[in-house]
Amino acid sequence: METYIVKRLEQAKLLTDPFKLKLLERFALNPSTTKQVADRMGEKAPKLYRHVDALVDEGLLTLVEEKRKRGTIERYYKTVADRFEVDPTLFSTSRDKEHNAVEMLRSVMRDTESELVRWFDEHEVIDPDSDDVPLIMKFGVRGTPEQVAEMRNKLEAWLEESKTAGCGVEDNPDFVSYSGFIAFYQRPGEE
Repeated sequence: METYIVKRLEQAKLLTDPFKLKLLERFALNPSTTKQVADRMGEKAPKLYRHVDALVDEGLLTLVEEKRKRGTIERYYKTVADRFEVDPTLFSTSRDKEHNAVEMLRSVMRDTESELVRWFDEHEVIDPDSDDVPLIMKFGVRGTPEQVAEMRNKLEAWLEESKTAGCGVEDNPDFVSYSGFIAFYQRPGEE
């Protein structure tokens, strides 16, 4: 699985937009046209064009093929990688960049909160033993630097495995979509 390191703030900002993230998810598995993705999302294609253009302009989505079809040209796009990571140095050199990092974090957290609140709003009765109930936890761990590195490696391996679990079967009607937010960091003030 290929990882793309986001090194420009403009790219990182696009990744905080929930709609653009959904687009990237749809384009990640198979090269698709904007119309095909719009149909899968239950949206009208014109709504997607400016978002797709922004992703292409910033190099997160790439044109992989053009086909002539009934007097028009179909453009097939795919993400430039299967996974995106923001280069931590992107936010480490100035106060403005630190402010932007905090704003991006807040945006991602607000989006996660909105999705969870919407889930709870849609479920009048909640069975705590159901696998469909959101798993929400905050935890703390302690260990040697080697143990923490091992935990991080296991977490990254699990994320990698999760990303590829449904590859190639995007249109399977039995599949359901899940989202998650994970932050693994050293507690501030502890060295």
